[in-house]
Formats: sequence, C-alpha cells, structure tokens
Amino acid sequence: MSEVVRTLKDGYWDHTTVIRASKGTLRVRKESRDTETPGPWAHEALRNEISYLENLPTPAANFFPPLLSSWEEDTIGYEIPYYQDRSDLARLVLDGIPGPADCEEIQNQLADAVLGGLHSAEQVGGAPFCAHLEAILSESLETLSAVEVFEPIVNGTRLHLNGHPVPGLRASLARLRASGILKHLAREPSVRLHGDLILENMLWSPLLLIDPVSVAGLTMGHPLFDLVKHESYARGELYAIREELVTAGRLPDGSYTLEIPWGAEALQPFDRIDLTVGFRKEFIRQHGEINPHFYHLIDAYFSLVMARNTTGLHQFARVLKGCQGLARAGDPDPVLPS
Repeated sequence: MSEVVRTLKDGYWDHTTVIRASKGTLRVRKESRDTETPGPWAHEALRNEISYLENLPTPAANFFPPLLSSWEEDTIGYEIPYYQDRSDLARLVLDGIPGPADCEEIQNQLADAVLGGLHSAEQVGGAPFCAHLEAILSESLETLSAVEVFEPIVNGTRLHLNGHPVPGLRASLARLRASGILKHLAREPSVRLHGDLILENMLWSPLLLIDPVSVAGLTMGHPLFDLVKHESYARGELYAIREELVTAGRLPDGSYTLEIPWGAEALQPFDRIDLTVGFRKEFIRQHGEINPHFYHLIDAYFSLVMARNTTGLHQFARVLKGCQGLARAGDPDPVLPS
C-alpha cells in the first residue's frame, strides 16, 4: 500500500501527488482524474506521456526522470522518483533566487537537453504536425463559437482589440489558408518535442525535465513549438494569464481589451531574470532564423487549445490572445516578440 504525502498539482484533467511507497521511498504519481469530463485530450496525453518516457532518445535521456511504473486500470497513470533536493524553476524565479550566472547555466543545459537532445534525435515530415494544428484550430473555433460571449470574436469579420482592427478568428484562419503559410509549414521537418516546456516542468539543479507531451498529446512537431512555449512562460506572459493578473474582456463600446500589467509587483521576478536570450540564440544557431508567421501561429494554437479547458478571465484572455496571434500569423510582415 502507498500513502499520499502531499498534492503537487490538482490539474484540469490530472492529479499529481507525492506518495510514500511500501519500502518507504518517495515517488511522484501522476494520474488521470476520476471525472466524467476529463477534457478532450486528457487520456490520450497521459498515454503518450508514458510512451514518451519509455522511449526517450539517448541524447536526452539523462535530462528526464526514469519511469518507475505505469498502469491503465481504474485510472491512467505513472510514477517517477521524487527529487526532494530540486525545486521547479517557476518557484525559484518567483522567489528571486536565480542570478545571472544561474540563468546562463540553465539556458546552456536547456539547450543541451532540448536542442541537442530531443530536437537532434530524429526528424520526420511536417505534414502531420501542420494537419494537427489546422484541425485543432478548426475544432477550437467550433467549440468557442458556441459560447455566447466568444461568438463575435470567432465569427466577426473584424473587431477592435487594444485599439487596433483585427480579423475575427474564423477570418484569420481563412486568410492563413489562402496565404500559403500552412503549406509552407507542412514542408518543414518535425522533431521530437518536449511539448510543454514551461518553467514549472523544469527542476533545478542540475536540469531535469518533467511532464512532457503537449496538452493535445503532441510529441513530434516543428521545433518552434518548444521555443514559443518556453518564452511565453519565462517572460511572464503565460504566468500573468494563468494567475488572472490581466485585463481581458469586451468594453462598453463593443471593442475588446487584453492588457498585461507589466509593472505589477507579481510580475517583477520575470523582469529581473533572463532565461530566454541565450536559449533563443542557440535555437537560431541550430535551426536557423525564426519564421515569425510560424511563431505567431503556434502561439495562437496554444491559446486556443487551452481556452477549451479553462474558464472565467483566464479563458477570455486565452481567446483574445489567440485572436491576436492568429491575426499576426497572417500579417504580411509580422514582428517577433523580442
């Protein structure tokens, strides 16, 4: 028999705890929630995560915990060791702990693990990844258009967001299809991804990556998938949305606003550190210059996928950010976030 010591994460569709095994050792157990509505990809993502840990490429294996056990009975889940001496980087950043030398070393190890380990392990054609993005975006628009407050954002030809006119989500997706950007993406190679490369999924030190596989179960895709996800959290934007520090909604005049209070004290830890510049330089050295159309498209995908699994202000911010990103992806000359 095992004993639950504490809960690490009570997620939307999974539950992660520290347990004490029969021999007294501590383990982390991650398993599906016992719920009638586990989310559209919950079970598939956990199955993929187990398979992912069982089949890690050799160059990346040392940056992941070993899989101790897995099962698919009443729940789907697995266990890995519990690393008491390592905190996740999100907690360390919020506590103001990493200094400049730490941040440089973190990015060096992250480059070794992701760029030199995962991304260099294998390549496949990009058509399935592109088809996945397009299908999930289409499904997301159908789901969100059924929600009254989001219907104008999805189906409106044009709306005003932060004082600027942008196409509605459906119009932006149609523009992307007509532009040839999706066909270009389909010709790009796919690599082995982490899939959920956020600071919460990095233990330090040394670096150990946990909770791989994207929310929709994706394990192979364009290398930008990992860069975009990392930068969105490491710069504080994703954290601000998840903690509902943002202003997001419809104004009395019918326009929309999405604002992040960068001067807020809660976001200052992200302003005091740099966990992105060095990693981006290594990314460009390995993969070449970043295509801004692809960057914004993947960013919009993340937002709209998670908008289907969230509620309240968090969800509204995700929808508006997805609208913003999808519009930028189809702009003739989009600008990369610096």
